Amino acid sequence: MLELIYEPVKGAEYISDPDRIRNHLGASYDRKTSSGKILRIDKKYIDARHGKTKIVLRYEFISSEESVARLRSLNEEAMPYLGRSFTHSGAERPVVVGFGPAGIFAALVLARYGLKPVVIERGSSMDKRVKDIDSFRSGDKFVDPDSNIQFGEGGAGTFSDGKLFTGINSGLKGFVARTFIDHGADGTIMYDAHPHIGTDRLREIIVSIREEIIRLGGDVIFDTKMESIDSECGFIKGINVSSHGTCRYIECSSVILAIGNSGRDTFRYLHSADINMESKPFAVGVRIEHKRSDIDISQYGIDSSVSGDIEAANYKLAVDTCTGRKLYTFCMCPGGEVINASSGPDQAVVNGMSYSGRNLDNSNSALLVPVDSSVFGEGVLAGIEYQEALERRAYEAAGRTGFIPVTTYKDLVNGTIPESFDCIVPSVKPGYVPAELRNIFDGSVIDTIIDGIRIMGRRIKGFDSPHAVLSAVESRSSSPVRILRDRQTRESISLKGLYPAGEGAGYAGGIMSSAIDGINCANQLASTLL
Repeated sequence: MLELIYEPVKGAEYISDPDRIRNHLGASYDRKTSSGKILRIDKKYIDARHGKTKIVLRYEFISSEESVARLRSLNEEAMPYLGRSFTHSGAERPVVVGFGPAGIFAALVLARYGLKPVVIERGSSMDKRVKDIDSFRSGDKFVDPDSNIQFGEGGAGTFSDGKLFTGINSGLKGFVARTFIDHGADGTIMYDAHPHIGTDRLREIIVSIREEIIRLGGDVIFDTKMESIDSECGFIKGINVSSHGTCRYIECSSVILAIGNSGRDTFRYLHSADINMESKPFAVGVRIEHKRSDIDISQYGIDSSVSGDIEAANYKLAVDTCTGRKLYTFCMCPGGEVINASSGPDQAVVNGMSYSGRNLDNSNSALLVPVDSSVFGEGVLAGIEYQEALERRAYEAAGRTGFIPVTTYKDLVNGTIPESFDCIVPSVKPGYVPAELRNIFDGSVIDTIIDGIRIMGRRIKGFDSPHAVLSAVESRSSSPVRILRDRQTRESISLKGLYPAGEGAGYAGGIMSSAIDGINCANQLASTLL
């Protein structure tokens, strides 16, 4: 391994400057390349310690044979049954319910095995979904309950930052990243320490993956919701689905259930159908916005807009507060915007989104307080009911307008309503209403947020700015339930042939971990057909 370390300079693009790399590596470069090896970036990260920001590029030399072997290894780990024959009836094609990250990668793996999956997605295809969301964000229409930030092709992660960073340890991360690259993502996601795609690029990539699934014999059916599961003696026989008021039956013996964490009506159906589930802890809170340039300077000592070689600054914080409860940041969106992520009437829900350039005026992140049954009560669906109550209160705090209630850190501390937002303008569309957030959360959550921001201000200069904007309510960072499954087979412990997968089922959090869980469920399903 060899390293190139340099400071960001205005207009610099050193990653793509072969002459600079050659000059830095000197004779080693000429010797290795003359032997038929190519230069490959293994890792890129930013070192902002010791008061000086440096960009570190770690290189390796690799032969074409080694490159091919690595790619083969990725495919073999992700799809160990390629080339095998399956005892598979064409009338009983596997069904994937949900086309977010878990459903997409489950369907892709099944399709590459030749199993021709049928994908059911309650939301709309990307083109229609984008139009519906754009109309909502421009104020031209109310939220469509089945085509919005939460539901539709690509799932909720499509309208986010497209972050691929995950703390899980799995060789499948390389396969997921490689798949995204093959379908249009930038190659930097293979080596960037904090890889992201951006919502604008991710939309095109997902459509490309869907087209591959269809080319391989799969079907992807939009605007179609699973209403119920038909079973006999503990085994799946088929599912009942509806589309625009028309119901039909799909015969199948296996279903990968990847519904996402907002499929509350489906959770309620599963509970009523005696599918074993449990409530699980999750977190609630707000979105906080700062000026992107302020976060950049605090983190890097330089505004990202003056250098072509660094993006808007990231951060990740977690603190203990005076209430005895933790506050942590989540899904940080550098140079992004807060989005109205409501998926139905009488709701006010927020999330964060960034485009690939990460170059908008504000940076934002969720500020979350963990909650469990001691807060939301006992019962499998108690967490869902708690989420719904917060979202209704946020809706009411915004005057039942469908806009998002917002305040500033100063006004949250003082218990007042903002008169203006002169320094940091809230980015959420189609609109916002200055409000008192104490009407949404209990006092302990508010006190945790207030004290946590104060402490975070010691870590990042300006984080506790009185002008920082807070938007409510961030309530869907993870699923409030877990659909219980066997640890080895990944099948539901209640129903053979049902594979709960991804974030909604309670086994993942984010694009990468959800995709990996979908792959693992697809492989477990495929193994039953060998």
